[in-house]
Amino acid sequence: MDNNKIEVTGISESLLKLIDEQVRHKGGDRSAYIRDLIERDIFGTSHTQQQTFADFVTKRSFDPKQWEADMKLLAQQAEKIPVLPPEAFTRESIYGNHD
Repeated sequence: MDNNKIEVTGISESLLKLIDEQVRHKGGDRSAYIRDLIERDIFGTSHTQQQTFADFVTKRSFDPKQWEADMKLLAQQAEKIPVLPPEAFTRESIYGNHD
């Protein structure tokens, strides 16, 4: 990435404090936070978020080894899943008095 610079003037101390508070909350640095704000304003979401979403929705081929590993992990954790009584699955228990 080129070392392009943009100078922004007229930012009040109170706004800088709010920006820095967001940076502390989200991690990273002020420059990265401001770049993300600009990307979200221009693209509707940050480039990083777009790439993550694109990676998520990209259809991958079925991997039987990964599926088996996932099923083993699920089975190991299954003991922690509570068993619900049959009345938990009635229409009334799900919707209550909602018509």
